[in-house]
Amino acid sequence: MSKVKLQVRVKVNAGDRKSSFVSPAFTKNGKIKSGVAIIGGEEVAVERTFGYYLRYTDKGKRILKPAGSDAPKALNAMRRMEAALNAKSFGIPLNEDSKEVGGQRTRLRDAANEYLVEIQEHKRPKTYDAYSHAIKLFQRRCKVEYVDEIERPCVMNFKATCETEHGRGYTARNLFAYVVTFLNRYGKRGLVKQTDWPKAEHHEYEPWTDEDIRKMLAVCKADKERVLILLARGSGFRKGEIVHSQESDINFAEKTIRTRSKPELGFQTKDCEERTVPVNDRLIETLAAYVATLSGSLLFARSDGKPDIHIDRIVKRVAKRAGVDVPTKPMHSFRVLYATTLCRAGVDIYTIQKLLGHADIETTMSYLRAVKRTDPTLRKQVNDAAA
Repeated sequence: MSKVKLQVRVKVNAGDRKSSFVSPAFTKNGKIKSGVAIIGGEEVAVERTFGYYLRYTDKGKRILKPAGSDAPKALNAMRRMEAALNAKSFGIPLNEDSKEVGGQRTRLRDAANEYLVEIQEHKRPKTYDAYSHAIKLFQRRCKVEYVDEIERPCVMNFKATCETEHGRGYTARNLFAYVVTFLNRYGKRGLVKQTDWPKAEHHEYEPWTDEDIRKMLAVCKADKERVLILLARGSGFRKGEIVHSQESDINFAEKTIRTRSKPELGFQTKDCEERTVPVNDRLIETLAAYVATLSGSLLFARSDGKPDIHIDRIVKRVAKRAGVDVPTKPMHSFRVLYATTLCRAGVDIYTIQKLLGHADIETTMSYLRAVKRTDPTLRKQVNDAAA
């Protein structure tokens, strides 16, 4: 017989960041106990449950499907699914509608809650907040009860709401993408075409100039300021990667710096990707002298020893002192300058993509749009053509 296992997703304590799939606890007459789960072979009271799931194997593939948040209905869904799989094993086709789970229709509210729990477990807090905002906005705009009732007009109305509230930019497009991904997850594919997506204008990132860097280095009053600017300029690291940099990340012999996740500091690299970046000799020499003066492992720590998450304030103070204009995203602008100077030095775009830690080559290309426009050779060609 085909075995279907019923599991419940829970958080044991209110402060837990992640949830877990565990077995529900049953009463003597076979009913599911509320607020109790089997953990480590014992019944344990849990702070919160996020819904029930069916776990089974079909055609050698392990499957986990949501079964709603109602305990009796989830138990019935498990029995129906088990019966259907047994019938299939005897040659009777399994008629399973992707819009339903074990014969039970999925409410939009339940699907949204289940999906956001998955996002919260696997994404960063800011990413989770963006998904949550998008899906809750979609729920308010789409007045249906069940997922299988969602049709194209509902999604297009949501698009209009995104553009009204956030304008025609990347925010509206990203919110729309989050909802399309959510709908795909619950079998609602093909409701919109690629041409239906909100339009977003491509923008050029605003970099510092090398002259800006020289002026700022000239007015630095502390080693921390100087090292911060040189590291941001010479590594192309993201702000969070710089904030959580430690002495152990530096390989002085190979002249490289590594960025990696540091759970003890609450830091995870983007896309969980570790990378090692070669840096110039001047930066390595500066770092060698700087780490000798530190009392802790962090390169940029507060007085209490914790990471200084406000390093952009340091950069703004130095820039104001130097009398240079500050870009909208000062720390990000160091990455753009790093990328453009590598490009001008003849480094191929795929190597630049790897050094920046971009998953998509299109993102790297958006960093480099200003290269040609500000290239001295192009300026000479334009003047020659005019003459």
